[in-house]
Amino acid sequence: MSDNKLVKAITDSAVLVGLAAGVGYLGMKVLRKNLLGDPSTNVMNYVKWTAVLAGSIALKDYLEGKKVLPSSI
Repeated sequence: MSDNKLVKAITDSAVLVGLAAGVGYLGMKVLRKNLLGDPSTNVMNYVKWTAVLAGSIALKDYLEGKKVLPSSI
């Protein structure tokens, strides 16, 4: 796509935010608990937020490996 590191960082961030929102929303529907609460309010919200972010990173790596997402994103 582009060789600019800033553009790559911004697109990677946008993809991760979108995936995190999707994973958090699906988790909320399945578990009936808010997984995207403010992480600064308590430790459990921080753990949930970290789990959603880690799941989003793993999903991004998986989708890039299966060639669903281009590796430039």
